[in-house]
Amino acid sequence: MHSHHSHSGDYVSHAVDSLESIVQLASQKGFTIFCLTEHMPRLNSQFLYPEELAKSYSPIELNEDFHNYLKHAKKLKEEYNGNGALKLLVGFEVEGIDDAHIDLANSIIKNDSAINMCVGSVHHVHSIPIDFDRETWVKARSFTKEGTTRALYRDYFQLQYKIITRIKPSVVGHFDLIRLFEDPEEIDVTTNKKIKDIVLKDDWPEVWTLIINNIQEINSYGGLIEVNSAAIRKGWKTPYPKKDIGTEILKLGGKFCLSDDSHGLKQIGLNFHKAWIYLRDDLKAEFIYHLDLDDNDKTIVVKESIDHLDKSTFWEQYH
Repeated sequence: MHSHHSHSGDYVSHAVDSLESIVQLASQKGFTIFCLTEHMPRLNSQFLYPEELAKSYSPIELNEDFHNYLKHAKKLKEEYNGNGALKLLVGFEVEGIDDAHIDLANSIIKNDSAINMCVGSVHHVHSIPIDFDRETWVKARSFTKEGTTRALYRDYFQLQYKIITRIKPSVVGHFDLIRLFEDPEEIDVTTNKKIKDIVLKDDWPEVWTLIINNIQEINSYGGLIEVNSAAIRKGWKTPYPKKDIGTEILKLGGKFCLSDDSHGLKQIGLNFHKAWIYLRDDLKAEFIYHLDLDDNDKTIVVKESIDHLDKSTFWEQYH
């Protein structure tokens, strides 16, 4: 089994538990591929989160933590790879806030040959977090030209397009994260429908076009899109992405991989069985993909049959 997105309390202030203990538990749970993907540093103090401010952090400490993480991750990779069933890939999660952060992500990739992959994510729109809480999500919406949820979706997927085209991330993270703090009962002023009744393809066609473009761009360079089980622990019935987008990804020939987006020991593999059922029964995917390393430590993409992996003993721990 494989997960392409993880964090630890050693290097991320909103996570818990040590990187080493997380790797150990991933091995015990039967993961064969586990990607280490701590957040890249942010460049300005305006992007610090409350838990970082409480530690009197600045961008200097974020940068130090990130470089300490890379050293630690490489050491763990040397210890584990080739010595057992678990294989580690060293990577990071992109902070696609703006052009400067996109440039920094590319610089990290270019200057460190030991990095195997990255997760391309959008956590900010108009430099404001959109997955922290409802209040900041609404604030981000207020900075759009029209001040609408529809406009916030548009601006989110436009920024995601920048990340996809300029970085070409191995894995695109939580594709529709922008939906996390929307209010399903709120009336969309552009259609007079409740948000929960909006059909993106029909009601917000310009947003749907952006989504299609992003999927096609990911496909063009062979990137993977994660089915991210973290959405379930955050209250969704499904992982990211929701079924409308997930179905379209498959229709367009997109490649799904699995991620738990864990932020500590209790979240490793959490709700993976539910994500699997969603993939198998709701989306009716026939294949799943994962990253791997060849004999020359080059990152490759491996294709597996859903039917084959469905028989894995990994799933017994969820019974």
